[in-house]
Amino acid sequence: MKTLLSVYLLLFSSLLIAAGTQVELVKVEDADTLVVKLDGREDRIQLLGMDAPEDTQNPKLKVDMARTGLTAGELLPLGHEATEYLRALVKPGDMLLLSGDLKKRDRYGRIGAEVTMTNGLSINTTLVAAGYARPLKPETLPQELRDRLQQAWLQAREQKLGLWASQPAAFQAWVKAQK
Repeated sequence: MKTLLSVYLLLFSSLLIAAGTQVELVKVEDADTLVVKLDGREDRIQLLGMDAPEDTQNPKLKVDMARTGLTAGELLPLGHEATEYLRALVKPGDMLLLSGDLKKRDRYGRIGAEVTMTNGLSINTTLVAAGYARPLKPETLPQELRDRLQQAWLQAREQKLGLWASQPAAFQAWVKAQK
């Protein structure tokens, strides 16, 4: 039985590697952006289909402050906690798999991708399931990813995980203010 499970995991990992582009993590920039080595150069990857609170003073934080009525002092701890969770999950030098349109960039120059660890876990889904990010629902997302993120979101909220547990009022205000 143990051997059968090992063979299954090996086959599953091989399928994941075949389905994605393997990259090396350079650093976690924030809770929804990674810097990786892709095709011999560093590139910024936006975790597709999800959004996490900001952890630095930037234009998006100012928008969040205006939308929520909260101060930077109330919002930044959400981002810091989410970023620290991601930094505990993956480390520089880790090999990751990217899935998605790697030629398409967002307005910040980032490539949107689902990022999978070599053990098969989706970082995108894991952050939402742990209560450190919220799902996005753009029509351009693959339906399977949207469904997975939504299910993870409902579970995290119901079980009061992550930011739902540590900073519920600020997180709920941030979530409600997002468009």
